[in-house]
Amino acid sequence: MMRTAIVPGSFDPMTLGHLDVIKRAAKLFDSVIVAIMINPDKEGCFTFAQRKRIAELTTEGIDGVKVITAGGYLADLAAAFGAVAIVKGVRNREDFVYEQGMAVFNHERNPIAETIYLPAYGEYVDVSSTAVREMISTGKDTSSVLAEAAAEYIRGLGE
Repeated sequence: MMRTAIVPGSFDPMTLGHLDVIKRAAKLFDSVIVAIMINPDKEGCFTFAQRKRIAELTTEGIDGVKVITAGGYLADLAAAFGAVAIVKGVRNREDFVYEQGMAVFNHERNPIAETIYLPAYGEYVDVSSTAVREMISTGKDTSSVLAEAAAEYIRGLGE
């Protein structure tokens, strides 16, 4: 039986911290769907298509990983793909508190897909998309927070 997990997020943009979570999920599951979702509480910097391309460039070459874009409820998306898990990275207490609320909601809608938290380790503890967007906007070096192919793509958007 193929075991599928979903790694959801706004990924605006996808960082090396996100990539770490995705790689670790890929070790645990046969198939990992990276779902770039609409978050009504966040205003996006990159378009949906740009975020998808950045994610594809970042995850290129990882077996069993597929990038999609989606709207609607995550729990319903997990059901549609037959996912047994929703994998979320957590960097700190605030992330955990927020994600726990989402986990309860998702479990009520789809008790089949368990929420699994993967903690951020080492250099990824402080990496956030918000901080990366700030680095990009001020022209700072992003090599420690973005995949090189993604950074090149983003630089090309500004030209």
